[in-house]
Amino acid sequence: MPQYPPPEEFILHDGLTFRVEWYYTDDGEMPARGCYLELPEGDQMRLLYLVKFMADRPFGSNRLPATMYRLEDAENKIYAFKPHAHRFFNFTTEGRAIILTNAYRKHSKKMTKQDLEKLAISATSRQDYLRRVREGTYYEN
Repeated sequence: MPQYPPPEEFILHDGLTFRVEWYYTDDGEMPARGCYLELPEGDQMRLLYLVKFMADRPFGSNRLPATMYRLEDAENKIYAFKPHAHRFFNFTTEGRAIILTNAYRKHSKKMTKQDLEKLAISATSRQDYLRRVREGTYYEN
């Protein structure tokens, strides 16, 4: 049976245009939230600033420079918020939500094999989210 975290735990910011959520697994784990909570306060604030900027801007005008937000995987439509040296992978939904799936600390200019594995996890998480939403088992009724 799925574990549903309470909304106050998985909703990071409910903005004017987008709602930003932490992706959670069937057992209620939130990988990106765990990484976020381990960050120093300054890095947490920087991610929140980027999230709020995206979520509160009028639709179509939410452009951040590629140094702060960029498309990482065009095939799977995975983006990354880039607060300092960390990358928070995410995707958007038709319901105007941004789902933060997982994160990692960048160690070099180019993505390493381990970084690409984290990106693959994000794509798998996106597919899991879409399947569970279709089945009606992601959000608690």
